[in-house]
Amino acid sequence: MPEEVAQGRSLEEIRQEWALKLKLSPEDLMLEVIEKPNFFSRQWKVRLKWKDQTQAPLLTCSQAIWDGSNYVLALGEEVKEVRPFTQAGEVWLNGKLQDKPFRVILGDRVEFHPLVKEGQLTWDLQVLHLGLSVVAKVRHEQAGRYILSKDLSALEEIDLVGYVNLESVPSQSEVWNEAKLSTDLEQLKIVHGVRPECWQEILAVKGAGEVVIAEASFPVPPEHAQLVDFVGDPQVPNAAEEGNIDFFASKVKLVKEGAILARKIPGKPGVPGKDVFGKVLPTAAVRDFQFRLKKNVQLSADGLDVVAACAGQPVRLDEKTYMVENVYVLQKDVDMATGSIEFPGDVFINGNVQDGLHVYAGGKIEIRGSVSHAEIRAEKGTKIHQNLLGGKVVVGEKFVVRSELLRNVSELWEQLSDCLRHTAELIKSQGAKNLQPGQCLKHVMEKRFSELPKLSNRVEKFILEHKDDELITEGLIVSIRTAKHFLAGLGPLELQSLPFLLRVNQALEQSIETMSVEIPEKLKFVVNYVQGATIECGGSFECQKGTYNSDIRVEGDVAIEGVCRGGKVFAGGQVSVRELGGSEMSSTFVMISPNSRLSVNYCHSNVIVAVGKEIIRIEEACRKLEIYREKGVVQVEKIRANPL
Repeated sequence: MPEEVAQGRSLEEIRQEWALKLKLSPEDLMLEVIEKPNFFSRQWKVRLKWKDQTQAPLLTCSQAIWDGSNYVLALGEEVKEVRPFTQAGEVWLNGKLQDKPFRVILGDRVEFHPLVKEGQLTWDLQVLHLGLSVVAKVRHEQAGRYILSKDLSALEEIDLVGYVNLESVPSQSEVWNEAKLSTDLEQLKIVHGVRPECWQEILAVKGAGEVVIAEASFPVPPEHAQLVDFVGDPQVPNAAEEGNIDFFASKVKLVKEGAILARKIPGKPGVPGKDVFGKVLPTAAVRDFQFRLKKNVQLSADGLDVVAACAGQPVRLDEKTYMVENVYVLQKDVDMATGSIEFPGDVFINGNVQDGLHVYAGGKIEIRGSVSHAEIRAEKGTKIHQNLLGGKVVVGEKFVVRSELLRNVSELWEQLSDCLRHTAELIKSQGAKNLQPGQCLKHVMEKRFSELPKLSNRVEKFILEHKDDELITEGLIVSIRTAKHFLAGLGPLELQSLPFLLRVNQALEQSIETMSVEIPEKLKFVVNYVQGATIECGGSFECQKGTYNSDIRVEGDVAIEGVCRGGKVFAGGQVSVRELGGSEMSSTFVMISPNSRLSVNYCHSNVIVAVGKEIIRIEEACRKLEIYREKGVVQVEKIRANPL
């Protein structure tokens, strides 16, 4: 019977250890005590015997055996090295403490003595920054002991780190609770800012750590009143899509009436804070400001916005002072450096206006110098102290458009009325019995009113170009388009052409009766000298020296104190000219309304004067020429004179 001599702390430990090695049941082992524990040795010495006649095979898989206080490692035959885990406990090899990896051989006794943690939860409260916070320096250790897995690997190396776990056990040391924390805070007189989550954070500390227990409520600073400026810097030249600069564009920054120049965002008071002792931490006062208002600006109802009281150029005099300038003054020439001018008020230019630029004003324009091939537009009057060479001037455009509208619609109504009257007479005649009404209309138009389709087309184009004017109603547009439809092409031959044209004629008559163009008395264009220019004026026109080869259309009176030579003059009022005509190469044309009067001190030959539809040709020079209509008849008074 095989036998072995073995030693151990107890008989059961020896039995279990060798049963694992021999792969036998513990009952198959017989123990014969050789030596009991004594003063010199605390271990049992026994002789092992087992029933098998052949020796059992050695272990191939390592195991850990708990003997009540420590673990005995039963190592398999493949194990060559063991790595201790000193943080979890001590490892002994054959009675010697090991703190580094060590080699083992079959028969070595390896023991693992697990570490037991008693557990601890304590803290030290500290008030920091003069009551702004309370911090707990926490010492927290979890109570427990390390246990070793029963089954170990069959590898050559066993690292205990992979087999050790901490098992929680009741704490045997000092452990403070949440009530203790509350008591400590009361002793420190902490009454404000205790964080609800601080206890959970204390429990979460592993080892040593700091936890913020209470924090002061810091004061919320006030939001001071702020100024939002909408005026900004002057506009820069407009950049075109190609990246070029449009030097001819207006560079004047403008605002409309009611525009907001600046806005005040009101401030908000701050919120006082408290330290952990409940002492109030004050906040700063709110800083406010007031706008300073100059001319043409006002405050909104809530007092927060600076609003333009009129259209013009916004000016920010200083940080909080605003105004709107309704008169634009330029003390130099209008050139590519300044750009063109577009201004809603009056414009004063102490210089010239150069080629290709424009000056638009919602009020009056006064130019101290000359204007060369530029465009001038003013709604309330214009004065050019020097010469006007080429270009275009429009004064009172609204009145010019409305006067032209009234003339065009009146002319269309008059011709259409005559055409319909002649058509009605033709239909009643004996020679038209076999003709349809549309055929009669077509015949009359071809014989006597061939220009009527072109006139309707021209009137339609005009009203569509100026349809934003309040005098041009949707009904007027429909009437003009209906007239064009039945007057052009085969329109007269349509079955309903005459009934529709009769209704159109009535609608045009009603529109003319409701149209009224009242030209302001002060609307005037005054210039020193004009050459090769186009002038449209809704008021009166006055030239101090003379006009040459210009197209002048004036709704009011015309007074030319010098020579009017070449070109055309259309006037709705009285016309007074010192010297008219004078060029043998080109004629001078003057057209006045039926109720107007033309007065000329000296008139050259080759002058054509139109009074309404009547044409008068002046074939020879004369003095004191007077042309007017009296009792429906055009009167011409003149004194024969020798050519100058």
